Amino acid sequence: MRKFWLVLMLLVSSTLFGEINQPAYEVGYKTYTVFGNTPVLSQWVDYENALWLPSVLPELEKGWVYIDNNGQLGGVIFPLLERSLFMHVFIEYDPNEATYTRNSPRQLVNAMRGTTFDTIGNDDYIAPLSNIFGFGFAGNADVFTWGVNLKLYADQYSRESKTGATETKLSNSTFRLELTPSISMKQEAWRMDFGLNLLYQWISNETTTPGFTYPYDYSGNGEFALYGRAMFDVSEYTTLMGALSFGYAGASDKMDDNRVSIDYTYLAAKMGVMVKPVDRLTLGSNFLFYHCWGGSEHIVSVGTTKTTDENSGNVILFNFTQTADFRVADWFTLKAGIGKNIVINVDQTKTIVTATPTTINDSYDNNFDIGKFIGFGIDYKEFNLTALMNFDILTEGPDFISGRGPWVNPMAFMATIHYRW
Repeated sequence: MRKFWLVLMLLVSSTLFGEINQPAYEVGYKTYTVFGNTPVLSQWVDYENALWLPSVLPELEKGWVYIDNNGQLGGVIFPLLERSLFMHVFIEYDPNEATYTRNSPRQLVNAMRGTTFDTIGNDDYIAPLSNIFGFGFAGNADVFTWGVNLKLYADQYSRESKTGATETKLSNSTFRLELTPSISMKQEAWRMDFGLNLLYQWISNETTTPGFTYPYDYSGNGEFALYGRAMFDVSEYTTLMGALSFGYAGASDKMDDNRVSIDYTYLAAKMGVMVKPVDRLTLGSNFLFYHCWGGSEHIVSVGTTKTTDENSGNVILFNFTQTADFRVADWFTLKAGIGKNIVINVDQTKTIVTATPTTINDSYDNNFDIGKFIGFGIDYKEFNLTALMNFDILTEGPDFISGRGPWVNPMAFMATIHYRW
């Protein structure tokens, strides 16, 4: 028994210290966004849905405390008014804007202007959206349940100096608001969920530095996403699921004789099936089709010469994921899965210069990759610990021991702790 707990603690510590390699598809039974604020919904209904579908909280009828994604996400779900109303309060910490904060102001300016603006001390610095706070409510309304979340993002960078009587000041603040309402309907053999995400973000710049102007003029942009899913119990052993997501993200800035804009549209369709052939075994199969299309335009005018750089393209992704959960004991579950990606990129760049022949370049590439994960779940009364890790951990070891750095295999490391009441 002591050897078992020693091995278990090694697996947990390896998971918690592992680098997160964010995939563009579902990992096991977890759900992630593909790009921007457009989610790919799961066929599992649990507290995780509260971020995109807060309307599921009343039917779960539980209070929750959770720490997720290796400590980058945490929250509390409070039952109120004899569990007829629920309140959700959560925080996210994402210093690299890589896990949650898709299409942040810094990322959009980077895409438009081609520079990251993320070096501390550089006058071009743009504050990342790393500090995120959210809250929401959910309740019952006769035939359906409702919910709404509000996310507030804000970060700030500033520097002040004084030389003699001259004082210089440089500050940059980034802000973002997200509103996520949803409704859910559930009957004995089927359920349907619908969600909407509305987003607005902006940058506030201020400087008294003589002769300095910011190299961009990004005032703000709005985005939206629609998503829904339906589930149907074919039998007591089999559940079918389908989901559809659609979203748009774009931004523009305008400077004297230097204008740039980007526009992207996202569409994801998913089909899944969950099978329980025996009492302690659950098998899941998911197929995802994802398509992103759009591009950018950059216009620079110098005197009578205007140069227009246009980039347009399509990203198409096909993914198949197979998962298995086997409940070895009432308190311990083994998890495993495998995923296959096919990614196709088609791009065209076009340069148009006044009184000069147009230059056009086309490119096409595709890649095929496969990912594997193993994991476990521990349940003790109302406490649960779930961990998923890349299968390569068995052959290469965690990066803080092997020194190999993050794995290239697109399967995330996850550690989640939660308690229900």
